[in-house]
Amino acid sequence: MLRLKRKIRFILGFSALALLLLATYELFDLANPLRILGDSSIQSADLGGIPANQWVRYYQPAYAKWRRQGHAGIAYDTQRATFYILGSDTHGQNWDNSVHEFDPGTKSWTTHYPSADSENYRVDDRGVGISGDDQTLPWAMHSYDNVLYDPINDALVVTAQPGHNPISKMLGVSPRIHPTWFYYLPLRIWLTPENLTQDFPSNFAGSSAYDIERQALISYGSGLFELGPDRIEWQKVPTTKRHAIYHSMEYDSVRKQLVVFGDYRNSNAVWVYKPGLLAGEAGSWDKKEPGGDHVPPDQHFPVAFDERSGVFLLLPDNRPAGEERATSAGTFAYDPDRNQYRRLPDADMPALGMNYMMVYDSFRRVFFLVTGDWKRPAVVWVLRLDLASL
Repeated sequence: MLRLKRKIRFILGFSALALLLLATYELFDLANPLRILGDSSIQSADLGGIPANQWVRYYQPAYAKWRRQGHAGIAYDTQRATFYILGSDTHGQNWDNSVHEFDPGTKSWTTHYPSADSENYRVDDRGVGISGDDQTLPWAMHSYDNVLYDPINDALVVTAQPGHNPISKMLGVSPRIHPTWFYYLPLRIWLTPENLTQDFPSNFAGSSAYDIERQALISYGSGLFELGPDRIEWQKVPTTKRHAIYHSMEYDSVRKQLVVFGDYRNSNAVWVYKPGLLAGEAGSWDKKEPGGDHVPPDQHFPVAFDERSGVFLLLPDNRPAGEERATSAGTFAYDPDRNQYRRLPDADMPALGMNYMMVYDSFRRVFFLVTGDWKRPAVVWVLRLDLASL
């Protein structure tokens, strides 16, 4: 509890709101949400009997007010065994800055709060772009692979910036600072760090991951940044940038390393980053050219890591030679030890386009993929990986 109080004080300072938060955490012991909610709150869907190594349509509502955005990101909650979608295309009329949560146990979506009207967008006296009326929200933004779940603070962490939101032109002013945003799940409130003089990750169309071993948040955009377990200040790592934009980064908890897939000019190479001992210390990059089944070079495709089998799952699009449009998406497992790709022959999907929306559910031991567009509600798919039966 003491460590949790330090985290909240870092974010809020010693304000009245900070004291309220501390009292709330003390009263309900929100440092351990599962103890409050009870183990029965995580309902176990019986997924052991679904066909292995193929995508099964898990849930598709007949009607929903919101739509999945290609520029949005996803994060898996390791405490509640749910996942969250956040992000907006911010082109046309969609400025969705709501948090959408899916509970696989109940097969239900929950929108945590309504999106802010464009009339409520502004830049505050700190130089931070904020929105909302009765609560402070970040601007709608392209979040890509820049949404994380932080188990220390029990919060979502967003390291993206609203680079394509047209509201700046409408307001005639742009934010001077793009801070990291923390969304505290027990109270459903957004907060930013008090220390706005620090060097925040400048992350547009970058990626991020949570390093379980070092309890560090990793953000990879204009450079590589790490926020250590004290959550005091981002540290820029003195290392070479290896990617442009539109990549995905996942943490390999078996081998204690970060792995990056995809890139702006399309890639099927795999970059492995061995982090330093402490947050901010330089690590080392290693480029892998995997063997095995051919994987089409691509960008901005779904990736997730299965800690039980120690492999990654990825879904790049297939583009026929000379064609710009993809016709389908293939599903591949990547084994870092063998440095090989392996195609799942019965797991092809329609072309996905821009999609960062896949997570590995460590509670149910399955992958969840979210598809859909502006025309129809989001579809949740599930895949149970069984390498032995391939």
